[in-house]
Amino acid sequence: MSKPSARRWPFALRAALAMGVPAAAGWLAGDLPAGLMATIGGFTAVYGNDRPFVNRAFHLGAIAIAFALAVMIGVAAGGAVWLTIPVIALIATAAAFLCSALKVSPPGAYLFTLAVAAGTAMGAEHLAWWHVGALVFAGGAFAWMLHMAGAVFAPRGPEVQALKAAARAVGAFLSAAGTPRADIARHQAAIALHLAWTALVGQQPVQPRPDGTLTRLRMEGRELHMIFAEAINASVAGEPIPQASVERVEAIARQGSMPRDVTDPGHIPLGRVSGWQLLRESARPGAQPFEIGLRVAVAAAVSGLIGWVTNIEHAYWITAAAVLMLYQGLDRATMLERGIQRVGGTLIGTVLAGGVLFLHPQGLWLAATVMVLQFIIEMLVLRNYGLAVVFITAIALTIAAGGQPVPDIPHQVWIRAEDTILGCAIGIAVFLLLARRDATRAIAQALLRSWGAIDLVAQRLSSGDADTAEARSARRNLQHHTILLLQSFDTAVGSSTDSRVAAEPLWPAVVATQRLAYRLLAAAWRIEAAAATDGNAALAEDLFGKDGAAQLHAALAEIIAAFHKGAAPPRLPGLPAFLDAEVRLLGNSIVAAAHRA
Repeated sequence: MSKPSARRWPFALRAALAMGVPAAAGWLAGDLPAGLMATIGGFTAVYGNDRPFVNRAFHLGAIAIAFALAVMIGVAAGGAVWLTIPVIALIATAAAFLCSALKVSPPGAYLFTLAVAAGTAMGAEHLAWWHVGALVFAGGAFAWMLHMAGAVFAPRGPEVQALKAAARAVGAFLSAAGTPRADIARHQAAIALHLAWTALVGQQPVQPRPDGTLTRLRMEGRELHMIFAEAINASVAGEPIPQASVERVEAIARQGSMPRDVTDPGHIPLGRVSGWQLLRESARPGAQPFEIGLRVAVAAAVSGLIGWVTNIEHAYWITAAAVLMLYQGLDRATMLERGIQRVGGTLIGTVLAGGVLFLHPQGLWLAATVMVLQFIIEMLVLRNYGLAVVFITAIALTIAAGGQPVPDIPHQVWIRAEDTILGCAIGIAVFLLLARRDATRAIAQALLRSWGAIDLVAQRLSSGDADTAEARSARRNLQHHTILLLQSFDTAVGSSTDSRVAAEPLWPAVVATQRLAYRLLAAAWRIEAAAATDGNAALAEDLFGKDGAAQLHAALAEIIAAFHKGAAPPRLPGLPAFLDAEVRLLGNSIVAAAHRA
């Protein structure tokens, strides 16, 4: 376990400085509450650590602005009780939906709600709402500078790490080929390749320098895709994986970069799934971000009403705990485990927080305390979440105190513990209440979208077209839908016992669809490579034959009709030989799936 910590300490140190330095600056300026308000913007430092630096700059800038707006709006609304509940619900829901839809990694929406809670609880009445926004943004800007400093020393560091991770995952698949673990290892490799391609393409400028490091890294990314495709083909044919492929993957995992004199300026990558496309897909009822946003909206409204009945200040803290339970879209078992860890960690954390508030550190000692707590949090949170919660509780209460003495410390820390327990209970109750009873419908929709994407890619490839803009878009969307398909199944299986029982018969169709998609994507990489020697048309004809794409289209139409009717396996027409086994496997999986969809 030492290696993850060793790699994480620079990130933890940056996060600690982002929290501590603004507090110290506020003390030096003679306004400690203002400095602590700026530390809220320092939460920006815990986002975007794995993103390429150019993309990270825009991502963190948006995060810093969002923190400033959220806290500013929360503080402004705190003066009017009738505004507080809708503002809480709006901030929490918007943060949950947008972070889920746009793939903002944890802590995602949770910290936005926690930041508003801490900001509104802080004793900083002398600060106007616009001043609060400016301070939070200043803290975010400082965190931005810390997080971007690595670009000076390793400007392509995140891309190299993503490529190495993909190489390790492909290597694991090569080792697992022909074993019972092959399907799992194949999907893990596909996800790692997708993440690497996202770092190398989706989070990059459209046209990088043709002789730059990024182009060389993209070449190695393409090479990994090719090796992955060849391994899939060899696995289906029962052939051994070439040793040269294994050695090449190991070399990429070690060094992650080609020599400087190797370039491919003419290559055009697959492209990216745009933010607007992600938002459109996410806004569809049944999509995971839509479901997360709906649950958070209900939980925030309930939390706000309870806080209004008791004490309006409680509403923010209760909502923050409820959002924590819901924002990641966890399955039921994981969410219950996370809730137990949160409650247990909070109860212990209140003791630590009480000790900090009793000692009442001031000036540089307070800044140092905040830094140490944040450093410990970032070192622990991936390894032991329950233990990290102890320190999360302590730092939240320390910042919320605003550097002022707390007259009744036991009461203050206990009501925060009550708020957390109540918020976790609300989040779990809302999840159980709104858990999809028709979870199989989401899987069915994902299957249908995947089959449509398979058909579109096959039509392109059959003519040798693998590298036009339309073909690349179709390939990218097929990969995207294939990953979403498994996520839909995992969500359904984890939602409830009834949902799991209903979803499990769909698993053969999910696996068969994935196998067909990966087989077709493997052919796409082969045809793209053949285009360099004008052999793409010949290879496409060899793979699909004269009417292969039309035959596949007819077969998919039969499968879709059978899926809707719950009919017997369709009599499939003649198919391209390299897809025959996968399509027939899919056809045979339809009846059980159709009766459940």
